Amino acid sequence: MNAEGVTRRRIRFVLFLMAGAVTALVVQLVRVQFGPYAPVFAARAEYGASRVEKVVPARGQIYDRNGNLLASNGTMFYLEIEVRQLTELSQKDIPLTLSKLQLLPLEDLYTEVTADWAALGQYRIRLTRKDANGNPWPITVDKTVAEVINGFLADPLAPDLSGLDLVAAPKRIYPAGTIAGHVLGFVNQEGQGFYGVEGYYDEWLSGKPITIHRQFIPLEARLQPDPPAGVNLVLTIDLAVQQMVETALREAIESSLAESGQVIVMDPRNGEILAMAAWPVLDPNHYEPWLPETTEEGKGNPVITPGVAGTYEPGSTFKVVTMAAALDLDRVKPETEFIDTGQIEVGGHIIRNWDGRSWGQQTMIGCLQHSLNVCLAWIAADKLGATDLYAYLNRFGVGQLTGVDLAGEVSGKLRTPRDPDWTEPDMGTNSFGQGVSVTPMQLLTAVSAIANHGEMVQPHIVRQVVGPQGAYWPQPTILGRPITRQTAETLTTMLAQSLEGETRYAVVPGYRLAGKTGTAQIATEKGYDPKWTVASFVGWGPLPEPRFLVLVRIDKPATAPWGSVIAAPVFQEITERLVVMMGLPPETTGAQAAVGG
Repeated sequence: MNAEGVTRRRIRFVLFLMAGAVTALVVQLVRVQFGPYAPVFAARAEYGASRVEKVVPARGQIYDRNGNLLASNGTMFYLEIEVRQLTELSQKDIPLTLSKLQLLPLEDLYTEVTADWAALGQYRIRLTRKDANGNPWPITVDKTVAEVINGFLADPLAPDLSGLDLVAAPKRIYPAGTIAGHVLGFVNQEGQGFYGVEGYYDEWLSGKPITIHRQFIPLEARLQPDPPAGVNLVLTIDLAVQQMVETALREAIESSLAESGQVIVMDPRNGEILAMAAWPVLDPNHYEPWLPETTEEGKGNPVITPGVAGTYEPGSTFKVVTMAAALDLDRVKPETEFIDTGQIEVGGHIIRNWDGRSWGQQTMIGCLQHSLNVCLAWIAADKLGATDLYAYLNRFGVGQLTGVDLAGEVSGKLRTPRDPDWTEPDMGTNSFGQGVSVTPMQLLTAVSAIANHGEMVQPHIVRQVVGPQGAYWPQPTILGRPITRQTAETLTTMLAQSLEGETRYAVVPGYRLAGKTGTAQIATEKGYDPKWTVASFVGWGPLPEPRFLVLVRIDKPATAPWGSVIAAPVFQEITERLVVMMGLPPETTGAQAAVGG
């Protein structure tokens, strides 16, 4: 056989082998794709090309009405220990280094690092610290400290931190610190929102986490879907007004040696909350001190947002609601006369004025000006009766949730004739704000009907919702019209006139205002506290078309008990600044009346 024939045979043999290999490959591909083991092969391919991963979107940001950032997102780092990587030296250097960097107790860190975790079956632990109540909290560090630790880990001459690991996690950041802290609430280390705006809108802000198969193939990895993002919120809060109100409240607390207090500023026309301050302040960046302390009975009672969750007996500020009911039913008029003898009996219970005095002949304006308990009890018992009184209190929303978009709101308490523990004397004491509990937001909402010409608008804290599909502006919600426009305007005029004689501390030259002081006893399990009071004031203006409604509450002032002395000056100071910040010019006619008190 010549050389050419051998070459041809070899070529045919190679081609035959190649054809056989291609045929086998095609058969195997068909078997993999369509054979009985196709699902197994597909699962193995998927497992080898990707990993299951939960993707959490960035939490939505929160802004004030002018675009100032109130809540955003950052990164924090947990400190974890890989137990099997610890060395004899790193067991000493890790506690020593962290105690210096984070000002943490060295002994606690050393005990935690050197514990026999392997005997407990734990090979990776997260370092913790103890709060003031002895509860453990994971230690977290910011980017600056994390960079220092990473530098130590990379430097062979630095302290031995073998076994220490930094685990990145999202963190909520509040650039304004304590400003509006009670309004915002906070987000815990697990990313859950609690209290205030963060709690109420938690699902909206957090978005929708999704589970994906993270592809290792670069081209396919780019095609992974993004989770639905959380919405951004624009609040009705004005940061400048909020800061001004918080400053005024803090100064009032310090000067009166009071225990706590709240101030709320609302636009009565649409229910927008312009400011909502509380003392003591809450820094949502460091919220641990505000977490509930567990008592022996297993109960905790944190009031994170006292404007909607802190109940109290309103005292004389509540008299405006009783008077509104009597005027609306035409049972009394501003000029109706009443002879005050200093006491009145309702259901066998003697009611006296706040000062124990008798004020003689008074009109309804005088009853408000001198804040006469006896007069209001007479209106409730003789002019209204239980049926009409409680019907109007119900129309004003007393004892009911306002529906404000803040987590943690409570309804307060109002006993009515339907309650088995209601008695006839309750009708007399309820008329001037005793024996009934409200929240500041609840009382403010009720009074807003008087300030807003009879129309009661639901208070709200979110002005705009901005999501992937666009922006949404919540519209004002009318809660009801408990009184007529004429009644509201008549009562506003009466309060403007009475306030001038009641207290000089609410005077703001050039602006006509209306309002009412309140001094309430504090109810305890053993009766009313003989020493402490709640001093309050609620006022609105400028008249005749009010643009703001302000409620001031000061708890347990030590320098004086009266709302006219403690709370009214706070209203005055806030109003003087508020009219400037809102661009409201004073009256320029000769009829300008600085009506306050």
